[in-house]
Amino acid sequence: MRRFRESSPIRLGAFARLAICSSILLGACQTAPPVSSTVTRVVLIWMKHPERSADRAQLTRAAHSLRMIPGVLRVQTGRTVPRLPSGADRSFDLGVMITFRDRAALQRYEKDPRHLEAMRRYLQSLVRRYEIYNTTDR
Repeated sequence: MRRFRESSPIRLGAFARLAICSSILLGACQTAPPVSSTVTRVVLIWMKHPERSADRAQLTRAAHSLRMIPGVLRVQTGRTVPRLPSGADRSFDLGVMITFRDRAALQRYEKDPRHLEAMRRYLQSLVRRYEIYNTTDR
């Protein structure tokens, strides 16, 4: 039967330092995962009664309330929308731009109960028609 002799604390300390340094160096050599590009959803809205400023204000408030959904970075509303694809109908009454952290955040947003409730509550009663466009920053 072989006996193992105990290592001295000096050798263990040197070994531990070597292990820590090598793990740090190897960690630094790894490439960072690719950064996901943001996704912007542009919603063009044609209102049932575009002359009603209260309806427009209600839609604007509802759109801005969606900022609380995880993954939503920014919500902008207005009459001008800079990221429209060519050929898009520019006669809309209200534009909503929602910027998401990434495509996965957009997919989660589409199933989020707060988003679905806003769609059910406001679109049916105030909106005649709407179009949705998704763009990425890449």
